[in-house]
Amino acid sequence: MRSLCAVILILMCGVLTGQASARDGQMNVGIVSLATGGEYDIPVAVWYPTAAPPTEWQTGSGLIHATRNAAIAAGTHPLIILSHGSGGSEFGHADLAEALASHGYVVATPRHLGDSYDRPEGRFTDVQIIGRPWQAVAALDAVLADKRFGPSIDAKRIGMAGFSAGAYTTMVMAGAKPNFALYTAYCAAHADDHGVCPAGGQSALQRTRPGWNVPSDSRVRAAVAMAPFSIMFDAKGVAGVTIPLRIYKASDDQVLRNRWNTDHLLSLLPASVERGELAGGHYVFIAPCSDEMKTAMPFLCVDAPGVDRVAEHARLNAEIIDFFDRKLPKSE
Repeated sequence: MRSLCAVILILMCGVLTGQASARDGQMNVGIVSLATGGEYDIPVAVWYPTAAPPTEWQTGSGLIHATRNAAIAAGTHPLIILSHGSGGSEFGHADLAEALASHGYVVATPRHLGDSYDRPEGRFTDVQIIGRPWQAVAALDAVLADKRFGPSIDAKRIGMAGFSAGAYTTMVMAGAKPNFALYTAYCAAHADDHGVCPAGGQSALQRTRPGWNVPSDSRVRAAVAMAPFSIMFDAKGVAGVTIPLRIYKASDDQVLRNRWNTDHLLSLLPASVERGELAGGHYVFIAPCSDEMKTAMPFLCVDAPGVDRVAEHARLNAEIIDFFDRKLPKSE
């Protein structure tokens, strides 16, 4: 979860470079902001294909390649919920959102309040662990109910993707059930993992709402998890996951240790689950940084020698588009 924390500053400023955009995709991209309303009143950015002329605009130190408030392209489109890491925002994976939208997808990126750059107070509590999936459900409901998007979405072609805490959220939405006792046990055995266990061996998740349980959502038909936080999953907990999955790990993840997270999760899942890997550390899944952000936060933005994050993302985005194209096919 240090991953879960360190992303806080990233998305306050924006990190995207033009090199990682989807401007060479098949369609132009539009974007609007909406709020879910209700108990989980969170902001959501919605990216989508459009016939409107392309525009670029600045967020922090980076560029977004999407036209605000453009009309959605004609036809019906699949929908992807895209969940950021802890301390992030709805712009955390804008390059992936743009790439998906340019290939015909509607992409909803909620800001997980309580675990976002501006509202991090829920970390290490059920607000983070249980609240995030409920917020994903709320984002999905809001997009389907929105008069601009609901009529244009194919409700049989809904997927989800996420990074780190967002990948945990994705697995829960896919049907996985966390065992909170496993968090306490992990920290007792790995007191040195201070990013995940802030109180060392005495760490435990704070329950603020007794009896509050995680949801799953049968509307999600396929999912991608990137560097998933997985220490709370066991074989029983993932037994209910039956949808197509693609799981990614970073080759040198020093934030969410692969042995106890991505590799552990993969050991619980069928061999048929698709697997991918990016060269580099945990943060290689974050969109390529601008030069300004590389100077300001090198630990988030500067990869090890030989790791080309721009090239890695070009491959990653293409693979994710291919996965959803195959697993969320158009009806005959």
